Amino acid sequence: MSRQEELSVRSQPGPVAPMGTSGAAGGVTLMLLRLGKRWFAMDVRAIEEVALKGQVTRVPMAPSHILGVISLRGRLTTVVGLEHMIGGAGMLPSEDSVTLPRLLIMRQEGYEMAVVVEEIHGMIEHTETVPERPPVSGDIPDFVCEEFEWQGHRVWRLDARKLVAAVARLAGIQSPLQDVVQ
Repeated sequence: MSRQEELSVRSQPGPVAPMGTSGAAGGVTLMLLRLGKRWFAMDVRAIEEVALKGQVTRVPMAPSHILGVISLRGRLTTVVGLEHMIGGAGMLPSEDSVTLPRLLIMRQEGYEMAVVVEEIHGMIEHTETVPERPPVSGDIPDFVCEEFEWQGHRVWRLDARKLVAAVARLAGIQSPLQDVVQ
């Protein structure tokens, strides 16, 4: 069975409702975001903030998924391009510095990074169908823990721990989260 088929079987679309409605046990609040034509969702507990118009400075010889760094209240934060991590083309021009429309700042166990997004739709309540799934092979990255339908769009739910671990692994960085994604 392919990863796509397993995700479809293991994570049948759960009821998705606007915030403020009563949620069932096992529900989680997700932030919906779009990058290109693909929709993603992330647990709001992993999101530190949304930065608008982040000035990104490229880092010479960085891996392709590391787009650069931003200065966020005096801290240098790594900017990650999900499109590179899922096999798509990058959206940044080749200049040394560029301003991006939105950056989703996430923090996981002491690690902070910014993810480029084009649109943030808002938050939804989502009923978790399968909290964890065993890793399977296929075209869907390991840091995607669920796929569900939302308003006619297929949404990939991101696992923040596995995303941070994958970014570190692809950059050749040792991290305490490295054992999360093998």
